[in-house]
Amino acid sequence: MTAASLLEAFDQTIAVVRRLEAEGLRTARGASAGRELERLLDELVARRADVATGAPFDREWAGRTVRWVAQWLPDRELPLLARLGGIARAGGGS
Repeated sequence: MTAASLLEAFDQTIAVVRRLEAEGLRTARGASAGRELERLLDELVARRADVATGAPFDREWAGRTVRWVAQWLPDRELPLLARLGGIARAGGGS
């Protein structure tokens, strides 16, 4: 893992979340996903800042986040899960 690849994975995921937020994504159940996306974006930005300052990557956070997003993300937006998995891989997770 390199810090640069991990930061790039965060940047790509943050961009996807912002796009989905701007498009007004709805959850798999049809409700607005605005609150979920806002929480996810806040967490991604905070974790990215931690990594940028040299903090170790939290693999447990990555796993919890993927599971949480999978609960509400509609199937057509599965690339977001792939991006989150890319963060885990870049951070040394499996």
